[in-house]
Amino acid sequence: MAEQQRMSERRHALGRLEAALGHRFARPEVLEQALRHRSAAHEQGVPSFERLEFLGDAALSHAVAALLFTRWPDASEGELTRARAALVREASLAVLAGQLGLPAALQLGSGLREGSASPAVLADALEAVLGALLLDAGWRSFRAAVNRLFSPLVATLDAAQLALEEPKSTLQELAQKQGLPLPVYREVEIRGPAHHRVYVYEAEFGGRVLARGEGRSKKAAQQEAARRALERLEGMEA
Repeated sequence: MAEQQRMSERRHALGRLEAALGHRFARPEVLEQALRHRSAAHEQGVPSFERLEFLGDAALSHAVAALLFTRWPDASEGELTRARAALVREASLAVLAGQLGLPAALQLGSGLREGSASPAVLADALEAVLGALLLDAGWRSFRAAVNRLFSPLVATLDAAQLALEEPKSTLQELAQKQGLPLPVYREVEIRGPAHHRVYVYEAEFGGRVLARGEGRSKKAAQQEAARRALERLEGMEA
């Protein structure tokens, strides 16, 4: 009885997913593969979603780039790149997968069924489902589905906030626009024991040291220094 209920719930989840994609699969086996995690594939002796994930990842990046190019006509290359990264990153895809009801349709191995699928698994599965959609429906239907699913997310993006989320790239673009040398990051200090290091870096922009930042890694410290440098530059312009 429990197994029948589980199968009924999964059929409902598959129907909901197809409705969200706006496509009823002519080859249901392609969708089934897209929803089969490698743990389940190993137990069943059939292909997992990994190849479809590869296809979906590449196609999604292209379709989202085209969507942003149309919706953000005045955006720079850097702004478009950051926006695309925000839309297709693991956290965004995992949330979207949840909204589509994908977790209920996902096939996991017996060792993973008791817990919920991780964001990484959900993001990979969504890319695989999109890859399956491309194979079954073609590019036009694929792009229409991507536009429908991602347009609400595009509307929530804030270019200024995205710039602060990737401050080193933003600071470099600013230097290039102003014809200045690229920013320089210098290590100033390393504090703490080996297992709890704190790195301190300073950011030089236009020949001047504008800010310092610290973090648990060199990259984090440099990003924090860049973020503070951008804030200082913004304050100078105000």
